Amino acid sequence: MNRVGDITSANATLVLTVDQLFPAGIRLEQFATDQSFSQDELTIAEDRMGVDGYLVAGWVPSIKSVTIMLEASSPSYEALAQLYRACEQKRGFYQCGLVAAIPSIGKTIIWSAGVLKSGTPVPAGKKVLDPTSWKFDFADMSVSNN
Repeated sequence: MNRVGDITSANATLVLTVDQLFPAGIRLEQFATDQSFSQDELTIAEDRMGVDGYLVAGWVPSIKSVTIMLEASSPSYEALAQLYRACEQKRGFYQCGLVAAIPSIGKTIIWSAGVLKSGTPVPAGKKVLDPTSWKFDFADMSVSNN
């Protein structure tokens, strides 16, 4: 019996699509040392307690926020900076999609109908340059087993 589980993220891949700029998708690479991507906590329900002690709850839709962390030297940095500049010039947004394939746990995560919400197009100049972070908000997310 195998008692050691594989949870490496070193072989995970992320591909960003932006229909009007990168329709074929861009494979993101050269992630930050301690983090490549993360998804914010999702809200499932709104609830409240009545004065009589009864709990009521209702399902609510929620935005799926994903942050990508890239080293300043990442070849993917320029594409994300280009997306940022294009949004600035357009004074609008471009619809995005993101696919994460994670072989170690046999999962593929697909985020769709998203936008670039914020980013750090200029890395902080410290002793060495800090990683840049790029936050996307998506309407939809699905998870499948490979």
